[in-house]
Amino acid sequence: MNQSPDISKLDAIVLAGGESKRMGVAKATLPFGDTSLVGSAVAALRPVFRQVLVVTRDKDSLAGIDAEVLEDEWPQQGPLVGLLRGLAHSDADWCFVTACDMPFLQVAVIKEMAKRLTGCDAVIPEYEGRLQTLHAFYSRACLPIAQSLLEEGTTSMRALVSGCRVTKFSQDDFAHIPDGLRSFRDVDTAEEYRAALNDPPES
Repeated sequence: MNQSPDISKLDAIVLAGGESKRMGVAKATLPFGDTSLVGSAVAALRPVFRQVLVVTRDKDSLAGIDAEVLEDEWPQQGPLVGLLRGLAHSDADWCFVTACDMPFLQVAVIKEMAKRLTGCDAVIPEYEGRLQTLHAFYSRACLPIAQSLLEEGTTSMRALVSGCRVTKFSQDDFAHIPDGLRSFRDVDTAEEYRAALNDPPES
């Protein structure tokens, strides 16, 4: 039986190129604690992974971030394009992919997911009945699938998942982890942002 790879040899990709329509302003650089929303995600992931890559449509806006910043080659085309940019740049066998608006990432949940990186192309949590495609591990096998989809004009993450061998990570798989559900909390609106400011990641 194949063993899952060592997580410290894998990369993390933070997608920070979204339009933030519901927020009204760019989410990535919004202040959060002593950093920003994207900075909080990077800070959580950096001690765990070999490197953290941030994909954005404006590199200059993230000057000084403690990660390698990649410019989105096709901005405003959705997360599949950002995922492809990160996977193509990384030489790791697997990458953990998340969004910049998830400042409560729980390392224990991510490490538990990493134990399942064998016999599949992606490990994706299922939370509240929905696959959390932007809190997931994707292997290099997903790269040609994503490329083919984009060549066909498809930018749907759902289409990528349909073309991959997916291992689902259910709520039962992380129910034993303290604060595990917090890992999937995102910040989409101004109201959610204000609530997040009063609920720091350390709590």
